[in-house]
Amino acid sequence: ARAGYVVGHLLPAQGSGGSETCWKRYDMADPFDSAHSLEQSHIQEGERDGRRDGLRAGLIEGRTLGLQKGFEIGLEVGHYAGCVRMWRALQQREPGRIPERQQHNIAAMEQMLLQYPLHNPQDELIDELMEQLRGKYKTVAAALGMGPGAAAAAAAGGGSDMQQQQSLSF
Repeated sequence: ARAGYVVGHLLPAQGSGGSETCWKRYDMADPFDSAHSLEQSHIQEGERDGRRDGLRAGLIEGRTLGLQKGFEIGLEVGHYAGCVRMWRALQQREPGRIPERQQHNIAAMEQMLLQYPLHNPQDELIDELMEQLRGKYKTVAAALGMGPGAAAAAAAGGGSDMQQQQSLSF
């Protein structure tokens, strides 16, 4: 059999009146190749469109999540900065109200806040610094009677020394 010819299909030659037969040239491809090719082109086009649309949706979702997380972090850092400013103002207005040990912790918080990379969210130290800030804040707040249970303990007339200290809660 010759390439490009279908073996076993003898057809009458044109103009021979049917007396002569010849090999008729057929495309050796499967008769469903054109349908298969069409299907493959649609699959490839759909994949391209899906990747493009997925990339666009991913960027939008990423920006939204980044904006939300950035807001949450800014809110937390702003809260700590506001507390430090309040404690410093209280310290100036009423010296001796804040114990010296807590003054050192407040100073450490100030340094951490100054070092906090607000404009560089890619900084590798950002999570570590946030954990340190949270720890210092909890230490100072608890020592000054500002912890979550301070108001309830004061209302109940708790008996520990810390609960008997004058609360700094507002």
